[in-house]
Amino acid sequence: MIEICVQKRGNAYYPASDEDREAGQVYKENQILKAKISGVRKMRSLKELHCYWGSCRYIASLNLNEDMNTKDKVNYLTRIKAGFVEDTVYDDVHKRIHWIPKRLDYENCNQSEAHWFIAAALEMHADLAGLKDVDKYVMFLNELGEK
Repeated sequence: MIEICVQKRGNAYYPASDEDREAGQVYKENQILKAKISGVRKMRSLKELHCYWGSCRYIASLNLNEDMNTKDKVNYLTRIKAGFVEDTVYDDVHKRIHWIPKRLDYENCNQSEAHWFIAAALEMHADLAGLKDVDKYVMFLNELGEK
């Protein structure tokens, strides 16, 4: 079972973001799906989230190293580097510490935490892209269509 956000338009429901669309690809074309639908009053700023995920895709496309060559890897490392973690676990077998990154849903962080994280992430990504000005970086992403 997956959880995605959809928007109602007319008599149909459409994925709210590219990430929701991708997550829904696990189901076959025309497969009947069972859904529980509830409205949300406080959705994370879709504009901020889209900008963040677009930035993760762009940084992954730069293929800077093997640890950052996919959107998911960039997302994971960005959360760790920003200190956006909910827990750490020590692995006795391999003698390593593993960080469990926070998720951006309302159960794990409030809006101000999410905003802080996305702002910090965009600063890191702008630096990786060679742009020191975050506003210019966001404008660059918008021009690329990675918003």
